[in-house]
Amino acid sequence: MAKLVHIPESTLEALLREAGHTESVEEYLRSAEVQAATQAGHRLLKRARAAYWSRFWLCFSSLVTWASFVSGPDIEGFISGVLLVGMTVVEFKVYTLFLAADVRGALYGWWNQCLFALLFLLYGGYHGTFVSTPPEVSGMLDPDMLPMLESSERLFYYTIAIVGAAGQFWLACYYRTARK
Repeated sequence: MAKLVHIPESTLEALLREAGHTESVEEYLRSAEVQAATQAGHRLLKRARAAYWSRFWLCFSSLVTWASFVSGPDIEGFISGVLLVGMTVVEFKVYTLFLAADVRGALYGWWNQCLFALLFLLYGGYHGTFVSTPPEVSGMLDPDMLPMLESSERLFYYTIAIVGAAGQFWLACYYRTARK
């Protein structure tokens, strides 16, 4: 962060006059224009804090996904890993934009989090719809327990879909409000 430098009030007033403002420094600082800019700066910094934690969790999720993929490669793990790494990179960009008080962070963050919400819906919806009990597990269980196990698994994945998508969409909306 840059150091604050003391500037004499007379110099500030001269700068205001050159810029075409007739009010005093105090009046200018209390003006609606300056207050709105200050509020916008505060909004952007709050979004930067949210993006800080979001990028951390996305990065963590990416690492876990890739570790899972390395231990047992499959196409779903590969696609999930690529998408999570991409969203993590974008979230780092969102964080940087918000820190720089650039409202483009709201747009990038909106689309990144909406994509993440959609992916939660697709992942949870797919796995909840196409529940399958692995043969090694079904061989160890009483056949009467299989319907209950499948319904619990279905509930688990649908919960992931709804709660995950709702959380990411809420974050997307929170990012978007920084544009005001």
